Amino acid sequence: ASLIPARKPMPTHPVACPDCDLLLAYSASLARHTLRCPRCGCTVHRRADTSVDTALAFSITGLLLYLPAMLFPLMTLETLGMSDSGSVLDTLVGFYANRYYFVAFIVLVSAVVFPLLLLSLIFTVTMFARRGRYPVFLTRLLRLYVFLEEWAMIEIFLLGIMITIMKMRHTAEIHFDPGFYCFLALVLTTMAIATVLDRERLWALLSRPGTTAPIPSPVAAAGTPSRTALQAGLVLCHVCRQLEKRRSAAVPIRCRRCGATIHDRKPDSIAHTWALVLTSTLLLIPANILPIMQVEFLGVPENSTILDGIMYFFKDGSYLIGLIILTASVFVPVFKIIGLIILLVTAQTNHNGYLRSKTMLYRFIAFIGRWSMLDIFVIALLVVLVDFGFLTSIHAAPAAPYFCIVVTSTMLAAKTFDARLIWDRQPTAEKAISPIPVAKEAS
Repeated sequence: ASLIPARKPMPTHPVACPDCDLLLAYSASLARHTLRCPRCGCTVHRRADTSVDTALAFSITGLLLYLPAMLFPLMTLETLGMSDSGSVLDTLVGFYANRYYFVAFIVLVSAVVFPLLLLSLIFTVTMFARRGRYPVFLTRLLRLYVFLEEWAMIEIFLLGIMITIMKMRHTAEIHFDPGFYCFLALVLTTMAIATVLDRERLWALLSRPGTTAPIPSPVAAAGTPSRTALQAGLVLCHVCRQLEKRRSAAVPIRCRRCGATIHDRKPDSIAHTWALVLTSTLLLIPANILPIMQVEFLGVPENSTILDGIMYFFKDGSYLIGLIILTASVFVPVFKIIGLIILLVTAQTNHNGYLRSKTMLYRFIAFIGRWSMLDIFVIALLVVLVDFGFLTSIHAAPAAPYFCIVVTSTMLAAKTFDARLIWDRQPTAEKAISPIPVAKEAS
């Protein structure tokens, strides 16, 4: 054993947890490993064992699939000798024709524009990276990708297609068109990109000499309480996860790697989040009380609320679909509002209990917020596919814009809230944290 040379320790550099601001030591040379914060459990870094070529290949595939997925009909519904079909772009027409312009705009950007932008951005960044060329504008493109990723919702649109199929399978004969298969392949491709994309490696490749501040390693001596980035005079960029030296609490600085404007804490985080939460709470009432969809059968209109649609699936025996819509359209918005209120009250008081659980609650709220758009996508599909003239047709109803505003407001509230405020007001919390760990290579 004495003849075996000791393994040389890998060089590390400091990173900070984006949710609780704890400083950690991180080795960028480790592949296929995950660095988690020992205090709040946040995934600080996740390295993928994939090359830039893999992400480039998936982005090219996605761009080739995009036009047929958006322009070709998804499926055709036939009933009593009449048929109707529609594409993803056609789903915008129903909301626009009913003068629900805000809802039409949200569907346009989330299901059509942003997915194309994400594919184009990753294609451009990975193409230049593969050729070994790193112009300055690539950091801006990658920063835009990070910002838009949450707002592209084609996987939720796909789930909306599945629910539409379940809803109409008893009343019409359904034929799948080429657009459906192209759209399914497009969703799988974008999910693959999110899985294989190694952001840490891309940011490292795009870093220019002098853009990384010379910050000493944060590893503390035995028995020394761990520090946060704020206590060490550092501030974290939430886009590229680089640490910069703090100048003044009142003066924002610009990240030298990605160019984002960064602050010690998000400006006016509490006030902005409260405003968005109160807006969501007030609009949640008309969103659930007013009809969200109108069905005309033989010229007789019948209004349907969100709960009416859920009861339809339960009476039909489709309990799983009804439970999915109930969760996404009713439970999730209420849960987000209550959860954000709990986080806001915690951040404004000195209550230091269950901090890790509350931070996990914040991450869960940020994750599930976008799935409430499911009901909007289902209505958009039904408006296009069920248009058989005097026999039967479906139209959007007044609750649609209210519900859409509730979803976007809660998503923005999760973005404006700064989870680090929960930990900043706990002066004794640091003593319970062990010295900062160094990530170890996964076996």
